[in-house]
Amino acid sequence: MIPPNEQPFYVLEQSKSRALIPKIVTLMFLGVIFYLGILLNLSLLELNAATENTVRLIALIFVVLVVFLGILLSFRHARQQYLFYRTTIKFGQKSITYQEITNTVPKRNLLDYIFGTCAIDVGFGFVFKHVPLSLNLGNYLQQLVIYAKNQK
Repeated sequence: MIPPNEQPFYVLEQSKSRALIPKIVTLMFLGVIFYLGILLNLSLLELNAATENTVRLIALIFVVLVVFLGILLSFRHARQQYLFYRTTIKFGQKSITYQEITNTVPKRNLLDYIFGTCAIDVGFGFVFKHVPLSLNLGNYLQQLVIYAKNQK
C-alpha cells in the first residue's frame, strides 16, 4: 500500500497533555486502591510483624513498578503520530486508505472539552484520538476523501 521510500506529506501529533494526564491520574488512583486492598488482606492474615512488613514492602514495590510501567507505555503511545501519505493514513501498525473513510465528524467527551481536543472514528477501527480542535481535522479529512474518490 505505501511504497517503502515514500515520506509522509503531513504528520499529526496527538495532544500529549490530553493523552497523558488522565491516564497517569487513573493509573495512580488504581495503584493506590490496589495497594490498599493488599493491606486489607494482609491485616486479615495472622502474620508476625517482620513478615508483614516484608510483604508490604514487596507489594509496594510491585504496585509502583506496575504504575511506572503503565506510565512509560502511556508516554510511548502519546508520542505516536498520525502519518498522512498520498493514499493512506498510518498510526502505529494500523492504516486506512482515504477511500475507506466513512466518517469525519469529530466527537468530544468531558475530557476533550477540558483539554480542547476531539476524537474522530473514521471507520474500520481507526480512530483519531487526542486531536487539538484548532486543527479542524474533520474538514481536512473530508477534503482528502473527496480528492481520493475523484482520483479513481
